[in-house]
Amino acid sequence: MTTSQRFQRVTLFEGLTEAQFAHLEEVGSEVSFARSEDLFRQGDPADALFVVLRGRVKQVRHAATGASTILDVLSMGDDLDIASVIEGRVHALSARALSDGTAWRLPAPAFRRLLAEWPQLAGNLLRLLAFRQRESTEDLSALAVLNVEGRLCRALADLCRRYGILGDCRGVILDLALTRQDLADLTGTTLETAIRALNRLRGQGLLSWEGRRFFVPDIRGLDGVILAA
Repeated sequence: MTTSQRFQRVTLFEGLTEAQFAHLEEVGSEVSFARSEDLFRQGDPADALFVVLRGRVKQVRHAATGASTILDVLSMGDDLDIASVIEGRVHALSARALSDGTAWRLPAPAFRRLLAEWPQLAGNLLRLLAFRQRESTEDLSALAVLNVEGRLCRALADLCRRYGILGDCRGVILDLALTRQDLADLTGTTLETAIRALNRLRGQGLLSWEGRRFFVPDIRGLDGVILAA
């Protein structure tokens, strides 16, 4: 798959022409990353926009206390911390690779120039930011009203729908190399509490795992826990 073909799968670049894709290739560059590598860290200058072309990346927010929260897991076609790039200061979060992969790096000055020159790109950006604002509101609401099991089921169900693979009799396979600590960070709880919640879900037959690979027999079962939480 060529870079231009991969651009067509980037929500931010929807509706752009082949000539515009060619220009993106001129002003940007493809960079490789390895598992556990930081593409950038919270506090680094937001001097370039990164768009994932292959692999998976988690976005992490670090608190002054040292605690971390995983904000999202992103994959092909997703941009990383675009708001900070637009603001032009420093990154408000870190981006760490969950797997080997590649990303498109577009320098911030070039990106801001294209936003001014390409109405389609600017319109795509506005829709993305509106969608993420709505997602953030829903996340805050879930954090306020759901218990740990509910938040964990919500996170797992969302990841299964986005990245799950239809597997064998054990159900949907979620193979993102997420650790128990990652799941705790994703749901805003401690490692010990997350482990206890996972064990309870396994005891109810809603979840099983082998190492860092999870199996969900029925995503609707996780939805049921969310509704009951």
